[in-house]
Amino acid sequence: MQEFLLRMLLIVLVISIAISVQEVFGAEQEQSSKELQSSKNLFSSKLTGDWYGERTKLADNGITLDIDMIQTYRGVLDGGLESDFKYGGSLDYWLKLDFQKLGLWPGAFVDLRAETQFGEFINSDTGSILATNTDGFFPLPNQHKTTLSHVVFTQFLYESFAVFFGKIDTLDGDNNRFAGGRGKVNFMNQNFVLNPVALRTSPYSSLGAGAVFFFPDAAHKNPATLSLSVLGADGQPDTAGWDDDFENGEVYALEYALPTNFFDLPGKQLFGATYSNRDFTALDQNRRTILTSLLGFGTLPKEEGSWSGYYNFHQYLVTEENDQTQGFGLFGRYGIADKETSPIEAFYSIGLGAKGTIQGRDNDTWGVGYYYIRLSDKLPAALNAIVEDPQGFEVFYNIEVSTSVHITPDLQIINPARSSFSTAIIVGCRMKIDF
Repeated sequence: MQEFLLRMLLIVLVISIAISVQEVFGAEQEQSSKELQSSKNLFSSKLTGDWYGERTKLADNGITLDIDMIQTYRGVLDGGLESDFKYGGSLDYWLKLDFQKLGLWPGAFVDLRAETQFGEFINSDTGSILATNTDGFFPLPNQHKTTLSHVVFTQFLYESFAVFFGKIDTLDGDNNRFAGGRGKVNFMNQNFVLNPVALRTSPYSSLGAGAVFFFPDAAHKNPATLSLSVLGADGQPDTAGWDDDFENGEVYALEYALPTNFFDLPGKQLFGATYSNRDFTALDQNRRTILTSLLGFGTLPKEEGSWSGYYNFHQYLVTEENDQTQGFGLFGRYGIADKETSPIEAFYSIGLGAKGTIQGRDNDTWGVGYYYIRLSDKLPAALNAIVEDPQGFEVFYNIEVSTSVHITPDLQIINPARSSFSTAIIVGCRMKIDF
């Protein structure tokens, strides 16, 4: 208990320092000339502000840099594998280049993201088959190093069509207004950040290329999009090389996102599919085959190819008349996968998400959700005897302390896949700082 109080005191101290620093930068920038006032407003949501106008000058010349830090302190109160509290987090660095503003040619962009992970996470203590803290699982779990997981060049050939290639981070696919955001701003549990049926086929970060169509065009306020991509099946965020990433096959991905306006309320429907032609271990195996493989006297049978299909939606139910991002709505996901090769055969989730529903707290957000995973009935009989379909619940409230500092209390109740583990109750807090 004493350690818990000390760590919470440390978090409060960091928040206080962050707010104080922001106020200092804000006070100093107010003394700048009126010519820099508009640029100050542009970066007012950043802790370090506009750097006396230099940040806007860089953006006007095609260079944008964003840095954010996530800190979490979370623990298993009851159940799971181990009752313990751990502190961990990450730093993300985004660099965006606009070639036209750089004086080169129009329609070309480069996006780079590097990630640094630090501290410890309770993902392995909960008994869950997927991470209860997404930020602690990517780019690589328990790897305290900086990785360059996303380096992508995009070229628009028409206003409605672009091609891209490079090292592609796939975590932003299957995005959802209420249940997305890389585990940084909404839900923390991996099951509410992406559809897990695609995990068997899609690497987190891999070399690849693709194309995206915009309907009617990219300049539209909220266009529909159709994207097609090909990735290396063996890609890893800390490696690079076409031979390595494509050594054992490719992943083909298709995703279509359609904005909706049912009853004059905003929403989105998203459909996606993946297929990999690499060889996967067949799940339905006899005990003798498994034992001989473990002992080094043979290899597990393989099946060529695996696939997944997924769907997600969000739909506002109530919004403010002057700001349709303020309100609350419904979200959900559904997915199926090849049960011969994927341990997850089907996935379902449903929940509510909201922003600004409390008077005077326009930028606070909250969400509550439930998920259910149906495991493949082709799992080995010995494994089937000790596992059951996992399910879970999460609720969070994201508090805007200042425009650059957000704190999120979070509660999760997880029914682990292994039947011998009791239900895990997980509590904690997340802090996000935008620099």
